[in-house]
Formats: sequence, C-alpha cells, structure tokens
Amino acid sequence: MQQVEPPRADAIDAVIAWVDGSDPKHRAKRKRYRADPGGNAKPERAATDERRFSDNDEIRFCLRSICNYAPWVRTIWLVTDDQVPAAIDREKAELHNVRIVDHREIFRGYEQLLPTFNSRAIETMLWRIEGLADRFVYFNDDMMLVGPVKPTDFFSHDGKVKLRGRWSNWNEQLEKGNSFNGGGKLLGAEMLGYTPKLFFSSDHMNYPMLRPAMEELFEEFKPAFLANAAYRFRNREQFWPVSAHDHLLLNSNRARVTKPRNSAHFSVRYCQTASPKALEARLKQLADGTMRFACINYLEAIVDKVPDAMRYLSTATGPAAPFEKPHSEAYRSRSRKRPFARLGSTFVQNARELFAKSDDSRMRTPSLRLDQGDEGPEVRRYPPQPARRSSDAGREEP
Repeated sequence: MQQVEPPRADAIDAVIAWVDGSDPKHRAKRKRYRADPGGNAKPERAATDERRFSDNDEIRFCLRSICNYAPWVRTIWLVTDDQVPAAIDREKAELHNVRIVDHREIFRGYEQLLPTFNSRAIETMLWRIEGLADRFVYFNDDMMLVGPVKPTDFFSHDGKVKLRGRWSNWNEQLEKGNSFNGGGKLLGAEMLGYTPKLFFSSDHMNYPMLRPAMEELFEEFKPAFLANAAYRFRNREQFWPVSAHDHLLLNSNRARVTKPRNSAHFSVRYCQTASPKALEARLKQLADGTMRFACINYLEAIVDKVPDAMRYLSTATGPAAPFEKPHSEAYRSRSRKRPFARLGSTFVQNARELFAKSDDSRMRTPSLRLDQGDEGPEVRRYPPQPARRSSDAGREEP
C-alpha cells in the first residue's frame, strides 16, 4: 500500500463511512450479533433495518464527486468493515490518494468492541485514523457533491469551522418527528453544558470536523466515549459524536453557524412518499448548477420510481473517477420486476427478516418535553458534564 504523506498544516482530508450489507459474510455476522449483541443493549428495530446496510452504488458517486468538485482534498479515507467497494479498483484508487481503513485500525486498543454495525460507534472512533489531517470533512456514503466547492465552504479564513444548521430545542425536534436523531444531538450537546431548551442542530449534509477537537473530547470524556462505542447497533442511549464536537467548538469560539444553502436532502420519508414526477424534477435540479451538496437516504425507493435515477446522479457528480470499475446494470430499478416493489429493492432478499421483526418491542414514548416558546438560559461553559440523560425513542431518519 502506498504510504500517506504527513499532513500539512493546511491539509484537508475527506472521511467516508461505508458498508456493503449484502455481503454474505457481513450479513451472517450481523445476524449473529443481532440475536446476541452482548450487554444489556437490545437492538432497536430502526437500527437493524436491512436498508441501513444496503449498498446501491452510492459510494461510486460520493467518491467521484469529491474527485471532481473538491480536488484540493489531500486524502480520501474510506472506513469499512474488511470490505472494498465493488465500484472501485483498489490499486488504482490508492494511486489517487484513496485509502481503505478497516474498523480494526480506528478501534485499535479496544478491539473487544468489534464488530460494530453502528454508525454512532464508528463516528466515536473515526478521528483515530492514522495519518488523518487535523481538518477533515466527514461524509456518509449517501452524501455527494454536485458542484464545485472550496475549502472555505467548510473552514473559514480565520480558522473557524463552518457548521451548517440552526439552533433548536427539544420540543421542535419532537414536532418534526426527529426524536431518535434529535435525541443523539441533544445528548452530545448536554456533554458540553447545553440544555434541551437550546442546542445546535446540524443539517444532514457533509460535516467539517477538527481531529484535535475529537481527541480533546475523548480524553475529557473517555468513559462516555468508550461506552458509546460499545453499542453494536444504534441505540437511543448514545450521544451523536458530531454533536459533541460541534458544541465543543461553539463553546470555545472555534466555529460559527451558517445557514444551509445550495443543498438537497432526499430524506427517507420524502423518497417513500414523493411522486415519480417530483423526484425526477429534484434529481434534474442536482445538475442545473444551483446545488452543491446532496444526500440521498433511500436510493432504492427512488430507483423504483425513477428508472433513470442513476443517470441523473452520474451527470450531477461529473465524469467517472480514474479508479472506477464499470457501472453494474444490477442497480437499475431492480425491484420493478418484483411484487411489492414499494418496499424497496431488497424486499425479496430480506422478506423473512422483515416478517420476523413483527414481534420486536416498540420504541418508548418520548418523556422529555418542554413548553412551547421557552428560551434557553445562558449556556454553561466547557468542561462541566451534566448527568447523562436518556434520549427519547422514535423512528425517523435524518
């Protein structure tokens, strides 16, 4: 493997978390630990949904978009569970500064916490990539760029991190049906002294981050971080590490909040409920020059409704990267020939598991509520850590 050059002070990396849940080895491992995850953490239904682990070639467009629209990125780190995307040639990718990072590297010293099938656990340890630049942009594999971006879109000239989102409160999160992810944001905020009455809620798009800030949090809250990383599947008791990071920076004047713009988020709910015509119009918008960022949470559902969806994404993300393998026709509206296509293109493969989940316990009803219109008090300063609060349950997607 080609050696990574030591990061320069001005270097910016990209980090992508990716999994191919259809891999038989990964499926078998996931099934085993879903039945017995260890500890007292029973997997939640939303956290074990097969859709969360599906690979529909989104990684192709994610990687391609960074190469085309952010050529200033020094290294792209692809964090996986002993896997390599079928979309890329690994040897060629390494020649173009794409590095495959196994979970064992970021969990080194804490290998007993592996395997993990939990994005929050992975994000807790993501900053431990060896050779990672101090500044990096974190992508989920369903996030992509659809237009040119500059380093100053993520980090200002005066060194501050630009956080895209808005200030929120717990009532607002509940009204949006965002209790699961909103709860993770709140728990991360509470670690830094914020309260349910006022905390920052980031937009579900690429996340600019500082590696030293994550290291600082790990050292200050090490027991909490290791407990967070111990959940094999996402759990309502976990804080979202990105939220803790953002609130640390806001508390220490190392970040500023900016209004989200030039972005398109295709949420799970939107992908499920939008008409084919509406979805196609929005896909076309990705390539019309008005957008820079996109996130597509449920690509299977879109392909079922818009057979040309992959072509639109290919146009929006630019020319193929030099390390790509030919695109497989397997991703073209695979479920259109099947009954119950509305359940997504993985229905047949996962039908037994879907029906087996019918006796899963329901999520708890949210118990933490605020009165409408309450204003948050002055935020307590870092580093006091309030008692850990159990976040409320609920099914939603960012």
